[in-house]
Amino acid sequence: MHGPVARALGLIAAAALVLAACGGDDDASSSGAGGSGDAPKKVNIAHFVAIQANPLEQVVIAESRRTAAAMNANVTIFDSNNDVQREISNCNDAIASQKYDAFVLKAVSGPPLMSCARQAISAGIPVVVQGTALGPKQTTEPQVKGITGSVVTLSTTNGTQLADETDAACKQLKKDPCKVVYLFGPTTFDYAAIVRKTYLGVVKEKYPHIQVVGQEAANFDPDLAATKVRQLLQVHKDTNVVANDCDPCSLASAKVVEDIGRKGDILLVSSGGQGAAVKAIEAGDLFATAVIMPASESRTAVEMAIKAARKEPISDTTVDASKDLGPSGGIITKANAADFKAEW
Repeated sequence: MHGPVARALGLIAAAALVLAACGGDDDASSSGAGGSGDAPKKVNIAHFVAIQANPLEQVVIAESRRTAAAMNANVTIFDSNNDVQREISNCNDAIASQKYDAFVLKAVSGPPLMSCARQAISAGIPVVVQGTALGPKQTTEPQVKGITGSVVTLSTTNGTQLADETDAACKQLKKDPCKVVYLFGPTTFDYAAIVRKTYLGVVKEKYPHIQVVGQEAANFDPDLAATKVRQLLQVHKDTNVVANDCDPCSLASAKVVEDIGRKGDILLVSSGGQGAAVKAIEAGDLFATAVIMPASESRTAVEMAIKAARKEPISDTTVDASKDLGPSGGIITKANAADFKAEW
C-alpha cells in the first residue's frame, strides 16, 4: 500500500501504541470497564423522589446528579409530588421505556411500590431502595426478592430520637409533667406517618411524664408550622416543649415562641440536621435536632445503582443512613453542634 492509505494506517497504529502505553498507568479497577484505561460504561439511572419541592429532597436530587456526573452516568429524576399513584405510574413508565439500566427508588409509601420494584427486577433492572423502607417493615434488609441494596433513613429511628430529645428538653426545664405540642409531616408520606406513630408510641411507653397536649399536621411547610404552633400555644398556654419533625418548621416555630415572649421558657426539639438548625442550636434558639444525612444517603444509593448497572461488586448492600453515615448517637445538641457538618 502506498500514499494516503499507508500513511493513515501508520497513524492509527502509532495511536494504538500510545494508548496501550498510557493504559498501563491508569487505574480503572473501580470503573467496571472491560480493560485498564477504558472509560467506564455509560449507564442511565432513573431516580424516583418523593417530594421535589421539599428542601431536603432538593439536596437528594443535587447529590444524585453530582454523583452520576462524577461516575460517567446519566440520571433522570422522577418527582412523585407526594402522590403514591403518580410514583407507581412513573415507575411503570420508566420500565416500559427500556431506557434505564438501574433504578433508585425513594418511595412515598413503601408497600405500594413493592409491585413495581418486582416488575423492574423481572425486566432485568437493578433496584436500589433509598430513604424509605420498601415494604411494611422498618428495616434495611430487602423486603422484595432481588433488591440490589438499600440505603434508608429508618423512620422508627428518627421518631425515637425525637422522643429522646423531647425527654432531654423536659429534664432541662425540670418539668414533670412536661407538656408538649407536636407538629408532624404529611401522613400520606409513609416516612412522616411512621415517624409520628413511633414518636407518640415511644413517649407513651418510655416517658409517661410527657403529655402531648396538642398536635397538628404542618406538612413540612414552615409557614403552616408557624400558623399552627401559634394557634396551639394560644390554646395550651402552659406548653413546655414544641416538637417538630422538620427543621425549617422548627425555625419558624422558634420565631413564634420569641414573638410571644416565651423564648427560654419553651424549648424546641426538631429533626433534620439542617445547617440553619445547627446554627440555631449553637445560638440557643433550638434545643436539639435528630440528624438526617440526605447527601450521604443519596450519594451512597446512586453509587450502588451505578455499580449494579455495570455489574460491579458492592461491598455493603444494607445501609442505615442515620446510624452508618451520621454522627454517633444521631442527635445534635449544643454540646456537639460545632463539630457537625450539616448536609443541607
